[in-house]
Amino acid sequence: MFDQDALHQRGKALEDEFFRQVDQKLLADLKASSERERHIEQLASVTSFQDDELLADLVDGGFQPATLAALALVPSVFVAWADGSVTPLERQAVMNTALHRGIEGQPLALQLLETWLHKHPPRSLWSLWKEYVSVVYSTFAGSSGETLANEIRQQARTVAEASGGTLGFGKVSDAEQEILDDIDSVFSNESSVTQRE
Repeated sequence: MFDQDALHQRGKALEDEFFRQVDQKLLADLKASSERERHIEQLASVTSFQDDELLADLVDGGFQPATLAALALVPSVFVAWADGSVTPLERQAVMNTALHRGIEGQPLALQLLETWLHKHPPRSLWSLWKEYVSVVYSTFAGSSGETLANEIRQQARTVAEASGGTLGFGKVSDAEQEILDDIDSVFSNESSVTQRE
């Protein structure tokens, strides 16, 4: 015999479970959205950037205040990967730069850097870095901006020269040179924009 009450109770239980799961998803979405906004505000205070789109891109790219230290090393990482793999000498050159920058005091940044050296970072990270450094570079006046540009160029070149030439120094591959040229173009474009303003 067909039990109408049992069917109704099961239907109600199923409906309750469905809405409970929907409510949990909504709650999780709200929490994630709130967390994202909090990270954007933290990055804004740490960097003094006012570009909301850039800050959102940085947060969506996985960057937190503690991991911004790793962002400065992106060019060196991409140079290390330029030929398809990271050699031990290139890895050492990147890590030396990182330690010189005090990254050991930023465990999340160090972990992020280790991940990039073991697995090729996505190409979108390169675009994000260029967007980020353009804003940073434009906020510096005169010699400070050139100091930043020269430091990043030198770090990247050191990595490029780590595995080439005689005894690991001197020879830069075409792929590495392409990344170095791309770095130069970021600063050249910013420099010409600054001069026109």
